[in-house]
Amino acid sequence: MEDKQTWTPLKIVQWAVPFLAQKGLPNPKLDAEILVAHALQIDRLKVYLQFDRPLDPEELSLIRGLFQRRSRHEPIQYITGKRELYGHSFSVAPGVLIPRPETELLVEKALDHLKDVPEEKRHVLDLGTGSGCIAISIAKAVSAKVWAVDISAKALEQAVNNAENLGISTIQWRQGSWFEALQPNDPYQFQVVVSNPPYIPLEEKDSLAPEVREYEPFEALFAENAGLKPYEEIALNLEKHLVLGGLALFELHANSYDKVSGLFKSTDYHLRLHQDLQGLPRVLALEKAQKS
Repeated sequence: MEDKQTWTPLKIVQWAVPFLAQKGLPNPKLDAEILVAHALQIDRLKVYLQFDRPLDPEELSLIRGLFQRRSRHEPIQYITGKRELYGHSFSVAPGVLIPRPETELLVEKALDHLKDVPEEKRHVLDLGTGSGCIAISIAKAVSAKVWAVDISAKALEQAVNNAENLGISTIQWRQGSWFEALQPNDPYQFQVVVSNPPYIPLEEKDSLAPEVREYEPFEALFAENAGLKPYEEIALNLEKHLVLGGLALFELHANSYDKVSGLFKSTDYHLRLHQDLQGLPRVLALEKAQKS
């Protein structure tokens, strides 16, 4: 990018596409549009509506910096500081897992269950809340009492900020490991327990995109014992913390359904698998059987 010519939003995008493509990025045009729009604080459509608007030196410097960051495969969500999920915009930053579209399935299934539960019994627990996207999306959609747990203080700080930005003040935030984070005055049992735990086997790290393996928090992605350890830990205490007829929902690695479901088959659960939009196994639902 030479300062001698007059740069406009359209010229910047046209220049950036081959630049980002050469860096091995799979969606260079989309990345360029998002970053230019972010730098100019406009939406993507206006990048083209303002195609001939001259850019000043400060704007050019900012755009250069954004392109350099993206060229190093830094996730675009960390660069822009936001991620959309379930119709809401969540702030994300390094050290906090970036929400994935597949996680919306967890929210949908939790809400499907809660709509048939009396309001006073809608107690929800989100284990490993990260950015808070699951807990907040549920709290935005239905009247419920929600508790959210994470072992990371940085993640909880981000989650609390997201809740404040989205007008939610009713979630109880707890730092710690799974059920151990609950306090004496918290409910002992919940109508819904939902979790998107770390589940990528350590052996798969080198096969992941640089955006994931080099930038997102290791502890929020990877798990020991072929990705099963978090499920094993949760399984130890899940049954006693779930009411009769209650529902537990877990996001899964696409290849781990048989192994994860095997951890629960000896207990009184009705198991169901939900597939994502790509037809991959994604959410394991465990309904605690009512006593006859």
